[in-house]
Amino acid sequence: MRWVLPTPGGPKARRLWPWAIARYAGALKNCEGNEQLRSAALEAFREGYGIGRSQLQAASQTLYQAPAGAAILGPKDTPGGLGAAIDALPADYKDFERQSRNGATILGSHPTPLGYIQFLLHNYNHRHVNAIDYLTTYSTGSAHKIDLVVASLVDYDWWLAKGKATPTSLQDQVSVMREVSILLAGRVHGFVPFCPFREAMTPGSDGMGDSLRLVKRAIETEGSIGVKLYPPMGFAPYGNAGVSVWQGKPGLPPAASEPGFGKRLDSAMEAIFRYCLNNDVPVMAHTNHSNGPNDDFMNLAGSAYWAIALEKFKGLRVSFGHFGDTDVEDDGTRTREFLKLFSSQPGSNGSAAFADSGFYAGVLLNQGRMRDALAKLYAASANHILRERLMYGSDWTMILSQENVERYLSAFMDVMRKVEALQPDARIRQTTLSNAFFGGNAVDFLGLAKGRPNRQRVEAFYSKHGVPAPDWMAKIDS
Repeated sequence: MRWVLPTPGGPKARRLWPWAIARYAGALKNCEGNEQLRSAALEAFREGYGIGRSQLQAASQTLYQAPAGAAILGPKDTPGGLGAAIDALPADYKDFERQSRNGATILGSHPTPLGYIQFLLHNYNHRHVNAIDYLTTYSTGSAHKIDLVVASLVDYDWWLAKGKATPTSLQDQVSVMREVSILLAGRVHGFVPFCPFREAMTPGSDGMGDSLRLVKRAIETEGSIGVKLYPPMGFAPYGNAGVSVWQGKPGLPPAASEPGFGKRLDSAMEAIFRYCLNNDVPVMAHTNHSNGPNDDFMNLAGSAYWAIALEKFKGLRVSFGHFGDTDVEDDGTRTREFLKLFSSQPGSNGSAAFADSGFYAGVLLNQGRMRDALAKLYAASANHILRERLMYGSDWTMILSQENVERYLSAFMDVMRKVEALQPDARIRQTTLSNAFFGGNAVDFLGLAKGRPNRQRVEAFYSKHGVPAPDWMAKIDS
């Protein structure tokens, strides 16, 4: 998941987050059930919605002045158009919720424009509001409830802005995640971003760059439980020294064109992987061929480079985000290449490789095809290793644009029941395939079992900030 903190109004407004969270701290901690949780933060939901509605409608009016913009938005008198949906946004958030669920309204009857609007509106919320929205939305109509949300932050600054910082600094963003973890009593924890470009450009006398310093602080004192990598921005997990894709690419700082740039990236990647290995820290990496500035960069997220990394850093605990390809129900070619990297032999290449199902929209669109695709992947894995390595994921808020997104968890449960029916004898750690997929495998990947270093760090964090043991901890220990 990727959340953006709104920072309207200049530098002073950028420090609003402590106050925004403090307003609701007492009320949220005493809530029982999802309705109370949402009600306690209703004014914060209204605040973000009001700003977002105003900005969207103003932007829509501006876009309509140009033919290209008008073509994208569609005519206002056509209910299925994006412009008509934006124009129909009611003044109050509660009315927006009601109309979104009502098929007789413009918003409720056209889920695709509504999905895009919801995605945009979430970018105007404070992060604790989006965390509450996630916890409550995906529990709708599902026997399983969300025990723990793992929110991944990303660092694009050096690849997209030549190192210029975002209005809300990365350290502030990590601090916000710390406060969200405390506020929601351990139901949300962050993955801190690492960028080898930043690391290479900011060496210090301690032998570290700013990116590794951020990781160490976040993992050791701020409640973060893992590291997030985003290779399609322009770096391979390892093997950059033999690459020259940065030459002639517009928008990059001059350092990217220097002969030794790839080697500097590899040195940075070695630093983060050694730290993670030495401290039992999990790594999550975007592995889908998407969201990069160009194809050359997106290719760096592929399985071939991860094969090099896992050969050099044996035992690295990494999750292949999206499992290489979100369209696994079509052919899953890239997914099957990643599947070859898994190993059941302790200490070998890929002995701690995992994958997640982030943005598997097929569970909402065609459950039969998704069932067949997953069943084939499970069957194709050597020694059935995928049964204990594949984890549930959502990639929220990116999947908000899909129809009936609130059913993502419950729909995935339906799909997994159908997969289980095809292999009823499948047992993983004395439990079912579904239980492993929806929780057990993540416990192993995240290192949250009692006695593991990550669990010990989390317990110390809770003790320091007065956070009671969350439900997920009791479930694991029992």
